Order: sequence, then structure tokens, then C-alpha cells
Amino acid sequence: RSLSAGEPRARPGGPSSGREGGRRKRTTFSKAQLELLVRAFEKEPYPGIALREQLSSLTDIPESRIQ
Repeated sequence: RSLSAGEPRARPGGPSSGREGGRRKRTTFSKAQLELLVRAFEKEPYPGIALREQLSSLTDIPESRIQ
């Protein structure tokens, strides 16, 4: 049978297999978090793990989202 326009297509073995919806939700930043991150990335565009961990603790954002 053919899929209607509103039906999602299954991608077996793809990166979204096993998860409803496929992608994780977009991370939203507060104004204070964004200002701190912008200042940090202006000084150091490619932060190392130590700086990312420090920013994570200051902003309560997971280190994996600071990139």
C-alpha cells in the first residue's frame, strides 16, 4: 500500500530507529545562558573538555550540548 502524505516513513536501522519521532528536542537557552555562552565562544571558538565542563556547571546545560 502507498503512504499518505501525513504518514511517517519507517527507516529500518537508521539513526532514529527505536525512538518515537526520531530526533531529540531542540535545546532552549535562557537569555543569561546564551550571553555566557556567546562570551565564552567569542574568546575560545573551539573549547576543550575542561572549558565545556565548566560552562556546563555554570549554565546547568549538559556538556554534550555545549559544542
